Amino acid sequence: MTDSALCACGAPLDERDRQIRFRLPDPVLALDPAELEAGRWGNDVMMAVENVGAFVRCLLPVRLSHGFSATFALWLGVHPADLQAAYDVWTAPEYIDLELSGFVANAIEPWGADLLAAPARAVVKDPEHVPYIVESSHDLLAQVITEEWPHHEVIR
Repeated sequence: MTDSALCACGAPLDERDRQIRFRLPDPVLALDPAELEAGRWGNDVMMAVENVGAFVRCLLPVRLSHGFSATFALWLGVHPADLQAAYDVWTAPEYIDLELSGFVANAIEPWGADLLAAPARAVVKDPEHVPYIVESSHDLLAQVITEEWPHHEVIR
C-alpha cells in the first residue's frame, strides 16, 4: 500500500465509510432458534416476532472525526400497526412519506446498552434506502445523531 492510499491518521481510505449491519434485533437474539422460526414473519428489512414485537430496519449514520463515518443498519422496535403501515407502502410511491417512531432494538457499540430502547424517529430520505434515524428525545442518541465522534472510539 502506498502512502497516498492512507489518510492523515494512517487508516486506509477505503475504510473511511463503515457499514455495520445488525442481523436481528437484540430481543430476538434471546429466543431459542426453534421458537424464533415458529413465531417469526418478515425479511431482512421488517419483521414481527410473536411475543417479542415488531421491527423495521433503519439506518443510523454517525459522523466521525477525520472525515470518517459509520452507518449502523439497526432495528427499530415499532407498534404492530406501524409495521403494517410500512409494509403497505414499502414498494409504493407513498414510501417516501413514511415516518416511524419507535425504540432502538440493538445495543450499538461503543455506546452499548445505553442506546438500547432509546426512543427514535425515522424518516425516508431516499426511496432506495430503508428509513434513517433522524431524531430522538434520548440525550445520548440525540448526541450520536448530531455530533461528531472520535473515529478510533467507534471504529475499532
